[in-house]
Amino acid sequence: MTPTSRLCQSNIFKKHSELLSRDARVILSYERARAVGLAYGITLHDTLDLTQKFWDMHIDPIMVLDGAASTLLTIQYNLVAGTLAQYAATTRPDLVSLVEDILRWDVIGQFCLTELGRGLDIFRMKTSATLLPTGEFDLHTPLPSDAKFMPPTVPVKGLPCVAIVFAQLYVNGECRGPRPFLVSMNDGYHMCNGVTSKLLPPRGGSTPINHALTSFNHVRLPPSALLGDLDKSNRMHRDFMHSIWRVAVGSLALGSIAIPDLQMASYIAARYFQRRHVTDVHGNPVPIISYRTQQLPLLHAIAQAFVLRALYKMAIKQFMDKNLDVRVRHGVAACCKAVMVQHAQFANFALSERLGAQGLFEYNWLSKIYSEMRGVSIAEGDILALSMRLVADTLAQAYTLPLSTHPDGPLALHETSLFVEAIEMVSSQSDFTQGFMQYVQPRCQLMVESMGHRMAHDAAVDQGVSRCLVDLYLVNAIKTDSAWYVERNIFTRQTIMRMEDAALSAALPLLDELLAAMEIEPYISSPIISDEHWEKFSKTLPVYSSPQAEVPAQLTLVRARL
Repeated sequence: MTPTSRLCQSNIFKKHSELLSRDARVILSYERARAVGLAYGITLHDTLDLTQKFWDMHIDPIMVLDGAASTLLTIQYNLVAGTLAQYAATTRPDLVSLVEDILRWDVIGQFCLTELGRGLDIFRMKTSATLLPTGEFDLHTPLPSDAKFMPPTVPVKGLPCVAIVFAQLYVNGECRGPRPFLVSMNDGYHMCNGVTSKLLPPRGGSTPINHALTSFNHVRLPPSALLGDLDKSNRMHRDFMHSIWRVAVGSLALGSIAIPDLQMASYIAARYFQRRHVTDVHGNPVPIISYRTQQLPLLHAIAQAFVLRALYKMAIKQFMDKNLDVRVRHGVAACCKAVMVQHAQFANFALSERLGAQGLFEYNWLSKIYSEMRGVSIAEGDILALSMRLVADTLAQAYTLPLSTHPDGPLALHETSLFVEAIEMVSSQSDFTQGFMQYVQPRCQLMVESMGHRMAHDAAVDQGVSRCLVDLYLVNAIKTDSAWYVERNIFTRQTIMRMEDAALSAALPLLDELLAAMEIEPYISSPIISDEHWEKFSKTLPVYSSPQAEVPAQLTLVRARL
């Protein structure tokens, strides 16, 4: 039982939000985010020291029920409270009360980093904070393209909003690099003086949130707004990366939402496949779960849910190991996010297609969580960008990620080979950078996913995940680059097909047992999982009819008179 097993049955989560207006949905998402946060009782200690409670919250199935609420929750607790807690516990004890207000949702927190005109090159942000003779700061957005992009800073629910705003610090005309500032955005009803928030249209296909463009017109900030000191640094970029280190935490934490995502998608699909019948060649009704076309994507998704749970456990341990180089810890998070999102998105798409027209509707969840995961793939570190950085650092031997615990396994051999090939490609070029960009860069995400596959398989084997699920995971990972295995004479295409068939045949009889083990059922509201759920749902639909249409009548032909 999770801390939200009762909350998911409450009115706040049972409400069909897709029938509400955008504004009503946004407010409901804030209420849901607050309810989940309070159910977990996250404290300053939890967010500062990244306790197990913090990590568990992100794989709670309730995180899938409202993508907007999940976004708000991770901004509030990880990016904002987590960043402030770092200062509150050291140089700024005056911030403790604010952190506690944020954790109680008495204050809304936002994290303003990315600008409209700058994403991956945010180190070169244009938002400026100039030190004034009074000791105050002048916070300013020079051009429209320099507005902070995405954070939902518009007033909502009458709750005051503060934000950690990153801006270039200028002292006596000298730029001292990006620094975080604590800035009041609004009082819950009106924007603060000099702060402008432009509400963006909703994202397509996902739960709406009040994303905005935020700009500052010479906003005066008190000296205490600066988080940190004024000193000039001789390692400006490294200090900046340290100041946004909670983004790396978010890479692992947000990516892990793929685990309950896979659980929910596979449960909905499984119950529908068992319920839906077609007529076979003998004229007998059979459930569509009888067909391999349904079994394959379903059991692969279930296997991935169990294997990724093992990966998450292993990754948390490595990410929290302070004896490891911080870049190694970030690299582990990048690999996990890449492979988690990859599996979730493939499963969401494949299973949604096999639901037929039902897969298109928001009330059946799969199409919506596919869109939500698209946002996850970009938030807290774009997967492609993370992959390019990790591969470049690995080829340059800047650091090494933890080695495989099964180095002779096919996935470990595949991973090693991809990096050997990349080294050979760039080494044969007169210009390393040009060779990397031309030949390696397009393959970076594939290479990082291969690392993630190997890490996930190692974790599952080492933690004793069921053999049939591990075998299913293995063959699915092999199929992502089956040509390599055939080229190396490790497997033939027919061998891969037989491996998959054997693993599937071993797992299929355990289907109901596996579904029960995921403990996801209380969180499922899709009406297609049973006839009873569908009947109940259909009674909530608007009806357009006429008295004569209530009871079918014999068709009467009307002849026209000419």
